[in-house]
Amino acid sequence: MELVVRLAGAAGQGVQSLGEVLVRSLFRSGLFVHGELSYHSRIRGGENAFTVRLADRPLFATRREADLLVVLTPEMWRAYGARLRPGAWVVAEEGAAPEGPRVLRLPALQLAREKLGLPLAQGVVLLGAAARLLGLNPSAVERALQEVFGAKAGPNLQAFALGWERAPGPAWELPPPRFGPGERMLLTGGQAVGAGALAAGCRFLAAYPMTPGTPVLEFLAQRGERYGVVVEQAEDEIAAINMALGAAYAGARAMVTTSGGGFALMVEGLSLAGMIETPVVIHLGQRPGPATGLPTRTSQENLLFALYAGHGEFPRYLTAPATPESAFYLTMQAFELAEAYQVPAILLTDQFLVDSYAVVPALDPGRVPLREHTLSPQELERLERYERFAPTPTGVSPRALPGASRHLVLVDSDEHDFYGRITEDLEIRKAMVEKRLRKEGYLAQETALPEVFPAELRGRVALLGWGSTYGALREAVEALNREEDRYAHVHFQDLWPVRWAEVEELLREARAVVTVEGNAWGQLGKLLRQETGIRPARHLARYDGRPFTPEDIVEAMRHAA
Repeated sequence: MELVVRLAGAAGQGVQSLGEVLVRSLFRSGLFVHGELSYHSRIRGGENAFTVRLADRPLFATRREADLLVVLTPEMWRAYGARLRPGAWVVAEEGAAPEGPRVLRLPALQLAREKLGLPLAQGVVLLGAAARLLGLNPSAVERALQEVFGAKAGPNLQAFALGWERAPGPAWELPPPRFGPGERMLLTGGQAVGAGALAAGCRFLAAYPMTPGTPVLEFLAQRGERYGVVVEQAEDEIAAINMALGAAYAGARAMVTTSGGGFALMVEGLSLAGMIETPVVIHLGQRPGPATGLPTRTSQENLLFALYAGHGEFPRYLTAPATPESAFYLTMQAFELAEAYQVPAILLTDQFLVDSYAVVPALDPGRVPLREHTLSPQELERLERYERFAPTPTGVSPRALPGASRHLVLVDSDEHDFYGRITEDLEIRKAMVEKRLRKEGYLAQETALPEVFPAELRGRVALLGWGSTYGALREAVEALNREEDRYAHVHFQDLWPVRWAEVEELLREARAVVTVEGNAWGQLGKLLRQETGIRPARHLARYDGRPFTPEDIVEAMRHAA
């Protein structure tokens, strides 16, 4: 069973809070749920929508059409009234939608104003009616209202009751619980990245607020005192990455969080990290560009930028989580690999992943072992001479922290010798470049190959994706294969370095390769062709700021066939 509920109103009408109450209520009822937030970059007006899917299986994608539409304004009816499935219900503010057999119109604003003296509770009145139509247990919704509104829950609980009593009985029968208390977690991708950073031992974060990187900043700022994390809102992104590099040089696991425009300002600092071989994790929440673009929408436009940003040649680790669950573990891995190989690690997410809710298995930090990658004071004391950039077979030099021993720990943005002193000796320069680049081959052995579903690719059309398109692609391939069993889903999370020879061998089995990406260029497809010679037969692109839905992919492939 599956139902899709869409809540739509203007900015300032509390749509995000209403959606959070609904996903929490469904989660507390033991149901799998996915919640997608879509919003304009303004404080008042515009379009805000929260699309909630519920089902008896895990969900990681949104849907185009709804079974239940809750609209607070006439504008939202015009925007979403045509996106309804047959037999859908509508709960609307009086005058916001036309009359109909399955349209419940309530004077919610009037009730909130006259009964409660709180016009902002208009949406909660409508939510009360919607919850009854869905057949939700009212106690689950009341608990969620208390969690979301806290000290302001009282009047909102009354508003919920006003809507509940004006709705007919359930229009649907919800499935029985699929999991019990403590078995699953409800979280967004942004929360998962923040939690992964804490689990990995992050002790310093610097950032300048920029959607959609800001939720990670907020998550760590709210928990910094409890977990011993210094969180600094820098004056700009240039300062942020340099602060993080300073913290990392001193021994703290450090992170920055930003979006494309902020990452552009960090590029010189990224190159500095490559030269001084200092680990740092960069959370890059992608949004449509160029320039300011669509600040609150989603895209996958920064893959090639992240790979090639920074002057000079130096290794880095790139990864793009597919779900909130993998966002937690890959954030931990980003910290661990950055420390182990003394490189910058770039975590590519997007607004869709950062802001969307999903139900995932209980997280286990023990799945990613954490190790100490710096020399102890005892090890340093045994050394007659310490060279920060000493050549090694792997390219990874023994790393010491300043002040931990009598040895000086030199780093410099200029080219330097093994000790860390500035040099223009061209033989040393050549040796240092080769030392740094040797890391990449060893780092590639730590990264994961793409996931393949079904496991056998021979004779199939391989739909190739990366990052947050995972859920839409998997559902699309399942739907296509029910009609004709000739499609496969190949999904990348680790994006650099990649063992390209193994990827080439894998994809040569496919009848054709089609890339599905949230960008116009087909950036993963370009990288694939560059590294393997495999040229995708087609690119399914979406670059309007919206996430892919399974329907988008199914319809595009049917049309192509």
